[in-house]
Amino acid sequence: MQIIPDLQEYKPRSSRPIILALGNFDGFHLGHQKLLRYVAQQARRQHALAAVLTFPQHPHSILHPERKPMMLTSIEQKLFYLAQAGMDLCFLQSFTPDFAKMTPRDFAEKVLVKKLHIREICMGHDAHFGRGREGDTGLMEQLAGSNGFLFRKMKPVMIGRRPVSSSRVRELLAKGEVEKAGQCLGRPFSMFGKVIKGKGHGLHIGFPTANLEVHSEILLPLGVYIASARFLSCGQRENSKQTRGAWRVVRGTGHWLPGVMNFGKRPTYPKEETPRPVLELHLLNFKGQVYGEMMEIALHRFLRPEEKFQTEGALKIQIQKDARAARRYYRQK
Repeated sequence: MQIIPDLQEYKPRSSRPIILALGNFDGFHLGHQKLLRYVAQQARRQHALAAVLTFPQHPHSILHPERKPMMLTSIEQKLFYLAQAGMDLCFLQSFTPDFAKMTPRDFAEKVLVKKLHIREICMGHDAHFGRGREGDTGLMEQLAGSNGFLFRKMKPVMIGRRPVSSSRVRELLAKGEVEKAGQCLGRPFSMFGKVIKGKGHGLHIGFPTANLEVHSEILLPLGVYIASARFLSCGQRENSKQTRGAWRVVRGTGHWLPGVMNFGKRPTYPKEETPRPVLELHLLNFKGQVYGEMMEIALHRFLRPEEKFQTEGALKIQIQKDARAARRYYRQK
């Protein structure tokens, strides 16, 4: 997948037309997957390029910073999922104040038609575009008719009586309902992160842990989770002034390893050691060096809230129980 961090610098390498998906795609839930599957299929049928126009940050971070939601996926993770979905091009457009001021009509005429020469655009049923979110699917349908491209509104994926959405996934994660969140995602909820040095408490009591610096924002309640992890092989760090950040493209993945994850402030130890929650992962039956590695952590079940123990010995006994619970879970899978 070719990543274009600045629309203005895009120069087509091919005469093939573009079938475009438009959206933020945070979380990459079942509704996003349905939309991108349609785009990829249309592109194959028409010998076109499957493309997506998305953003490295949530639009509210520019328009309404006080209302910006917690992001479910980092840039790296979103790019990984988009590539897995079969996208040929990703326009990773920074949601700058100038871009935010563009009217829906200007966006359609100047970007979609004159710049990208799209053949068809696909949006979610509740998607908006243009200045002040003035554009919706009804307006896009009108602009498509007057500008000579096709438009497809994707119906929502329903679970129960509610549509699957990024906000619904956030609600479930905030309550620790990781299994229900996984149903909306079509896979276990996961996070990308880098293994960093910790305090060494886990190694001291016989349960070495990988401390992860997670790239996305963590919505979870403090506590212990059954988890699994895999190593990520990544390319060089990409820097972009347009997207106001940097990212690394995932080149490959290892196999999943079972484990137990704790997300919390380690209350058994002095408060000043852990002023904010940290993520620690213990891999079952694994011996090896993980410091500095990139990993993906997937969550399968919430086991228990975090608690303070009077001694390290009591903490060790509880971790043994958590590990046994995780092993039972994996034996039953």
